Amino acid sequence: MRIWKKRITGFLIAMCAFCITAGVGTTQNVQAATKATYTIKKIQEKKTYKSSSATYSYELPQLKGNSTAVKRINQSLKSSYNNDLSLKKTLFKEFNDYKKNGTLNKRSMRLYVSTKCTCDYNKDGYIRFAYRFAWHGCGSYDANKTTVIYRLKDGKRVSSIPASATDKKALNLVKGTWYTPDGDKVVFSGKKVNYYFSDSENEPYWIFDIDEIIKTSYGYYFKIELSHNCYFGYRLNLKDTSSMTRIGNGNPYSSAGYVKSSSLSRTK
Repeated sequence: MRIWKKRITGFLIAMCAFCITAGVGTTQNVQAATKATYTIKKIQEKKTYKSSSATYSYELPQLKGNSTAVKRINQSLKSSYNNDLSLKKTLFKEFNDYKKNGTLNKRSMRLYVSTKCTCDYNKDGYIRFAYRFAWHGCGSYDANKTTVIYRLKDGKRVSSIPASATDKKALNLVKGTWYTPDGDKVVFSGKKVNYYFSDSENEPYWIFDIDEIIKTSYGYYFKIELSHNCYFGYRLNLKDTSSMTRIGNGNPYSSAGYVKSSSLSRTK
């Protein structure tokens, strides 16, 4: 159990802190790149014994292209995968130990280390990959998420995506104080959203980051991530900029997740 926690900590540090400097090369159209083309390769290795198994899986993203920026990003992504291979070694060693000491003769076990990857932002000159890491072993389970962001112009890894001109226009429309029907206060400041209960004016109860601002046919959708792949958002209709509707599961056109009591108005 202790070794898995150390390995997980190492994985997160590697994903959150790793940055590699690329060598000098020829840059091809990187200044004009606003979005990237990419693939996600699924890598899997499995060992079995009777009815038990140990599975290592990793999803490795790679951008298409030959520019210096693309090569720099791909090298960084590959390095993160190479760092993760130590988890595979630990997983299969644990499985072999259970096999040798007879544990797998007494009961079935399903051990795994899994890293799934999705691209959840790819526009305005930036690309972001979200990694969801899960493991199961020694009767325990854990899951974590981390993200990596790259600037397509030069392949540099960055900590956040700056607001685009479209984002700034949308944020200007919603900046300031809003209220729920119950009197709770919601303050928009840049990409930060502070939520105050009506009986606690001094400190925000929740602080959210706007994950993405989506231009829509009706106006704008402000997408916010609550937890691992769980979203909600506020819908601003340009026909009435004095109110916002809390709705959706991250989809700006979905009618799911409508919460009337959490929708917002400029007046209390």
